[in-house]
Amino acid sequence: MDFRKLQAFAKVYENRGFSKAGAELFLSQPTVSAHVASLEEELGVRLFDRLGRLVLPTREAGILYAAARDVFARLEAVTAELQQSQGRIVGDVLVGGSTIPAHYILPGHLAAFARRYPEAHVRLHAGDTAVIAAQVAAGELALGVVGADPETPELRTVPLLEDDLVVIAPPETNSTAPLSWERLAGQPWVLREEGSGTRRAFQEALRRMGRDLSELRPSAVVDSTEAVLRCVRAGLGLGVVSRLASTEGVRRNEFVELVLPDFRPRRGFWLITRTGRTLSPAERAFIHLLTEGK
Repeated sequence: MDFRKLQAFAKVYENRGFSKAGAELFLSQPTVSAHVASLEEELGVRLFDRLGRLVLPTREAGILYAAARDVFARLEAVTAELQQSQGRIVGDVLVGGSTIPAHYILPGHLAAFARRYPEAHVRLHAGDTAVIAAQVAAGELALGVVGADPETPELRTVPLLEDDLVVIAPPETNSTAPLSWERLAGQPWVLREEGSGTRRAFQEALRRMGRDLSELRPSAVVDSTEAVLRCVRAGLGLGVVSRLASTEGVRRNEFVELVLPDFRPRRGFWLITRTGRTLSPAERAFIHLLTEGK
């Protein structure tokens, strides 16, 4: 089987289109189509249904793609091992980060990694904790840093650091007035979506207080920390975020932090990898950088 044909097929499968696949491979669309057609003839199966501009992979294409991805990963690993034997760390590292890690924790590590290993490249994918955990478990990402322990046997978890969860309010709020949970529970809240590590940590903190998320009156449910910050700043309600995300806004008086006597939640961030997966030298080097000093 010609490697170039397999590579063209994989790109069409990933992009659901021949033109985009050609652009990524620096090949013309007719060349990509010819490679896929030749592969279909060789295998005796149809790999894609072409419905006008819509390109849909067949069941057989899914089987071939899973095998092709494994072949590509093995070749990349062998190449990386050979280059490491010459003292070089090269190749792509696919890293996932939930909201807080992707925006506030990982960027500094990416910069340090780039300085230390200029021939290696990190591709960062952002998503909520549930999405990143699923992608690591499926082998789509080599590793992830998330805001909640996924607690699944397919994933190996290593605690990286801890941070506070804080309640923030619009800037005009009187933050010195006596506060109680009963008073705040009746206020409108901007909450994170299901699957968010922040939401899970908030639920756990409420549980320890003998409270429940159902007691709150949500004014909005949003899918990012940045959205929580913007909504609170606009006066939509109270929010709960990691202190890593709130510090700058509090300093600039964009919102205020409310302190509850019985509310001192901490949250953790975890490094996750797929159990049993063989990591490349570059992936191992990035993990070493993340965990230095732990």
